[in-house]
Amino acid sequence: MSQVSAPVSTTVIASDIAGATAFGAAVLERFEQVLAVVRGLGFVTQDPGRPNLTLTLAPDQEPGPALDAMAKAAVAFDAAVSPLSLRSVVHFGVVFRTDSPAGVSYVGSAIRTTQSALRRVPAAGGFLATAEFAAFAAKYPQLPFLMRPVSSGAAIEGLNHLLFGDVAADAAPGSAATTGIADAAFVDFAKRRLAEEIGPFANALVDRALRAATAVDQLVGQLAGDIDNPAARKKFEDDLLRFAKSRR
Repeated sequence: MSQVSAPVSTTVIASDIAGATAFGAAVLERFEQVLAVVRGLGFVTQDPGRPNLTLTLAPDQEPGPALDAMAKAAVAFDAAVSPLSLRSVVHFGVVFRTDSPAGVSYVGSAIRTTQSALRRVPAAGGFLATAEFAAFAAKYPQLPFLMRPVSSGAAIEGLNHLLFGDVAADAAPGSAATTGIADAAFVDFAKRRLAEEIGPFANALVDRALRAATAVDQLVGQLAGDIDNPAARKKFEDDLLRFAKSRR
């Protein structure tokens, strides 16, 4: 008899090979090496057909180490099978864990959303993240990547590039909190966080502040002024500035 857990929110990563419709033995062998890495990071499922994987992390598992390991495996894969490449989408949302005599499985909207996003993104390889994951990742002060918004015209609104290692180090200096850049994902995060503190007037207050502010740190300070509780105000400021810094 199967037992299904209560809904929990967690990180889900979906990956496949972009750039071809058929794959030789050497490519499939390299993909198996990626799978070997990923199996040690969380629960992995695969759909029949094209080489692909869906990694579901435990709800209390910090995403940074898993994403870093996957990124390193992807770099090695891309170098070995160029011009093919591994593309991945990371998302944060609701799943259910199912325990049965046959083993453990995960189902839920987060898995479907992640797989759907992967099917719709351009076949350019690399790591992409949804706005939901960007908001979740802002809770962690130290992560092995930076986030940059995908350029306009992308297949999915609010998608972000994850930049790891040398790529992140080479990214243009200057924090989004001091450059006046407030992209759609940041604005959405600001509205959601402010709504948690003051309720349904948050959207209007953020829109009004955007028209007056010339930098994100100024915007954050103005919005925080609408929160009466000092501790909640400080946490709100920290959350938004951390989110902004992650997107520099």
